[in-house]
Amino acid sequence: MLKKLFGFGLAASLVMMSVGCGSTDTKSNASGNSNSTGNGGDKVLNIMDWGGANTEAHKKGIYEKFEKEFGVKINLVTPTDYGKLKAMVQSGNVDIDVADVDSDFVIRGANEGLLEKLDYDIIKHKNDVMPEFVHDYGIGAELFSTVIAYNTNSFPTGKHPKTWTEFWDVQKFPGKRSLWKYPTGLLEAALLADGVEPNKLYPLDVDRAFKSLDKIKKDVSVWWTAGAQPPQLLANGEVSLAMAWSGRISAAQSQGAPEAVEFNQGLLMGDSWVVPKGTKHKELAMKFINFAVAPENQAAYANYIDYSPVNKKALDLLSKDRIAKIGQSPENAKNQVVVNLEWWVKNFDQVNERFEKWLLNK
Repeated sequence: MLKKLFGFGLAASLVMMSVGCGSTDTKSNASGNSNSTGNGGDKVLNIMDWGGANTEAHKKGIYEKFEKEFGVKINLVTPTDYGKLKAMVQSGNVDIDVADVDSDFVIRGANEGLLEKLDYDIIKHKNDVMPEFVHDYGIGAELFSTVIAYNTNSFPTGKHPKTWTEFWDVQKFPGKRSLWKYPTGLLEAALLADGVEPNKLYPLDVDRAFKSLDKIKKDVSVWWTAGAQPPQLLANGEVSLAMAWSGRISAAQSQGAPEAVEFNQGLLMGDSWVVPKGTKHKELAMKFINFAVAPENQAAYANYIDYSPVNKKALDLLSKDRIAKIGQSPENAKNQVVVNLEWWVKNFDQVNERFEKWLLNK
């Protein structure tokens, strides 16, 4: 992720390989297909979405309701593809009206002139959205946590690592680890493991983070690049502990896999709604975004998938069990860290280059 405008080619390839804060792989089983939700009238709104479970939750919680209320047919294009979006805008042939993107792309895309400025006279729910995810060119869509995940056969709940310092402690918590092969979030975890206070993480002390990573490197058996890997690695016992996206683990857990998540020191990241520059349905796109971030629709979405709403009022509409499931209970929420995308957009290229070289060193 992240700005500083690592060129779009790199950005796109990174996202497609693994990241997007996990988004890409995470929420998509990427069919690459376009399809309609099957409702609506004569008007058409084309939405680019990640695909998979995330898009299914959007359909049930948001899209179908919007179609019915506004008499609109929503045409879906999956997965989100930054290269396609850029080519579309630059060619002047814009056939996507709204896109669900990694939140860092809001900054990068705006700097590249690829996005329409949002109309906050129409998007009236802006003030209820977490301020970290409100931008002139994009507004939060959903949140997810990169967390400590563990095999419950190795570490029964309650006796598992509860901090990144404990995750790093291979004496007290023996067993192989798996970490995300991507510096965003990973460096934050490394610094937390080394004792940095959550509220003093930024600007990141990169040298200290790499020294911390040196300490655990030999115990990392898998550097994962796809969100499906950690739950599988934990389920088959190949690793005892993993950094993972919370929704992936909870989904596996619900199917009986012996694994669970620890939300303490979870690293909170998000996706955002944007409007490609030159869309022919700009006003309708703004109305859709206003609808999508409304508390009742954010809550409806969060009832279909273990990702968190960005609208603070949506939590009031969810059950306590549901709030706990998505890691937003008061005790869980206060101990999570919002990843500073502004910092990463400015520093990603340099840090990622160092990270790739560090991985090659034995």
